[in-house]
Amino acid sequence: MKFIFSLKGRQTEDRYTPAKIWVPDHQWALYSTLLSSTLHGSFYDLPAEQMDRLRELIGENDVHFVARLVIHLREQTDQRTLSFILTAELARVCKDSAFIGQLVLRIIQRPDEIPEWLDHYTRVNGKKKGRAMSIPAPLRKSLAVIFNSLDEYRFAKFSKDEQADMRYALSIVRPKAADKPRQLLFRKIMQDIIPARSTWHAEWEALRRKMYDSPELRQSVLRDKWKEGVSSFRMGYAGLVENLPAILAAGVSGKVLKLAAEYLGNAAAARGSRLSPLRIVEVYRDLKGMDQGGAPMLMEALEKAIRHSADALTGEMDNSRTVIAMDISPSMKHPLEENSKVQRYDIAPLLALLLGSKGDHVTAGVIGNTWRPAGLSAHRILPALEQMHQRAGEAGYAINGHLVIQDLLRKRQIVDKVMIFTDCQLWDHRPFNQSAGSDLGRLWRLYRQLAPQAKLYLFDLAGYGRRRLENLKDDVYLVSGWNENIFHVLKALDNGGSRIEAIAGINI
Repeated sequence: MKFIFSLKGRQTEDRYTPAKIWVPDHQWALYSTLLSSTLHGSFYDLPAEQMDRLRELIGENDVHFVARLVIHLREQTDQRTLSFILTAELARVCKDSAFIGQLVLRIIQRPDEIPEWLDHYTRVNGKKKGRAMSIPAPLRKSLAVIFNSLDEYRFAKFSKDEQADMRYALSIVRPKAADKPRQLLFRKIMQDIIPARSTWHAEWEALRRKMYDSPELRQSVLRDKWKEGVSSFRMGYAGLVENLPAILAAGVSGKVLKLAAEYLGNAAAARGSRLSPLRIVEVYRDLKGMDQGGAPMLMEALEKAIRHSADALTGEMDNSRTVIAMDISPSMKHPLEENSKVQRYDIAPLLALLLGSKGDHVTAGVIGNTWRPAGLSAHRILPALEQMHQRAGEAGYAINGHLVIQDLLRKRQIVDKVMIFTDCQLWDHRPFNQSAGSDLGRLWRLYRQLAPQAKLYLFDLAGYGRRRLENLKDDVYLVSGWNENIFHVLKALDNGGSRIEAIAGINI
């Protein structure tokens, strides 16, 4: 099955301008700025000017809209951390602590979430964890309600670190016990006399550090522990993927490896883990370098796993007509992160292959001195991705992104999205002293007359841009660096108008 999804024959003569939903400026600015903040490694890694702007927008918006946005993030988009951060920021500027208390009561859904929320609350208030902190009475009352839903059975299932976090939170909130059993439980927690749950990883680490009489005995004990972790599923899906090379090297039996492969290929387990396809690529490459007999079976299982985990990278790209242009010059062979086996080079072809495996209409090609289609096989994703590395530099070393748009104009081909992946900035400049006819901005404006609904995404994977995400006019998006949330964020921004309307309708 060839993966050159030509859109020839799909042209349409429709000419229309999409209806724009009016969105109040402050609301849209807060929503889009908040989503863009997720593209940083941590919310608190935001540049100072962006953090200041975000806090300014929170103050400019109506308190009730911000509260509805918090609820939307928690209940409708499953962005718990972002909802906690926004609630903590709102608590800083809102004087109605009773209102914040009711909001906290709605978004914190389990007692073990209290420490995370308190961590954000302390950061917002300029405090350090472990320091004494005063909490307004209405907020303390709400947290006490959540604490009183805790029981000893549930607390005993927490790990030692989780129990320590709960103990700290309990010392800060000092909740009034609802009854005698809760009073006794709170006392036991503070005295640290409830045994913690033993995790498989902690048990394995203890065995690894233990002294043994011989290397053979150590290997045997660890091999048995790997077997127990796979057979009992205590290791978890993500843990299994991460440890596949070590499990294989330990010499576990073929029966255990077969059980691991079956679990890896389970669709529900793969999707539920939300494991990054890029991490699967790394493990696949680790296995390629091993000569143990079970490696091919596990590599085949990873092929199934990466298909099931496609949504973790591609987001909700809803069967749109997409062109993906790939810079495959040698400079792209740079690790995404230090010591990573995944390179900038891998992002575009992996995205194209994953979208193709889902049945999306994708045209993939390589850019350099020329623009040419790339024959990728969607039948086997991981081997096809490896084969792309043999094609480095075949299109030349220039980055003529304008050729992609020129080709669409020449064919009068209508698409929804054009994505160009490079390691530099392309917008509004002409590299290598090219002529004015190669100006990408001018060509895009011409193309928008043909396809007014089309969007252009320019990815600078080296991250030279000042901001992680910029939305320019004519539906041009500049993306700097790489974050796997990017397509989820872009999808949310595309639907921004309707989402703002939905947020406004949330009952509080």
